[in-house]
Amino acid sequence: MEKKHIIETIGTIEKKEILTTIGYDDLVLESLHPFPGYHGTTIPDEDKPKSVFFMIKGNFSEEIIIRTIQQVKKVTDIEFDATPAFVTLHNEMAPSIRIRDIKKYDVIPDLLRLFRNAGISFQSGKKIEPYEGLIKVKKYFLLDPITDCTLQDMEVPAMKYFQLPLKLEWNQFEQITLHIKRNMEDANFDAALATIYRKAGLIDYIRIYEDVDCSLEKLNQIRKRYIQEIKKIV
Repeated sequence: MEKKHIIETIGTIEKKEILTTIGYDDLVLESLHPFPGYHGTTIPDEDKPKSVFFMIKGNFSEEIIIRTIQQVKKVTDIEFDATPAFVTLHNEMAPSIRIRDIKKYDVIPDLLRLFRNAGISFQSGKKIEPYEGLIKVKKYFLLDPITDCTLQDMEVPAMKYFQLPLKLEWNQFEQITLHIKRNMEDANFDAALATIYRKAGLIDYIRIYEDVDCSLEKLNQIRKRYIQEIKKIV
């Protein structure tokens, strides 16, 4: 039996979501809908906290944030996933810690306290009306190559990635995505930009969030439409 070639690496995800504040002493933002382009059965439980962002005050390197996350996990029984992120705030990209996989909002104050005790400072809490903001998240990837140019996320089956021939700026990607969705019969998918570190260097991808059983035929159709539109701007 042929051995599977699983890719374990890191990279980033860039996307745009509707954000709003949660009322704490520190500034915490929550994404109202983590996959705004998709409306189906594989959306995470709406009753649980979605992606929340602890907005950092001051300059902390990515390494410090990652090591602090490890430190906090060692001193608490709270289950959570965390990673460095940048979020649009007042028209600027501001540093944050993205928190996911918490079971209830009640643990947020405890997590904020643990991060403060570990040396991280946060912006003061204030009310901000819901707004659309760009998010860039550091991500750990565990990937299964299902074709020469398409990768399957091993941890989130609804996510797949296909390689781009060049780097797209967000505005270009957003315009192309809107055009494709307006001209597809089945446009029920969410798309985001991804960069993934490979042996050859930093490779650009598009992340597609769809039904778990999304056919390879539909995925290839989406990919072909993106490639066609990209060729128009080269």
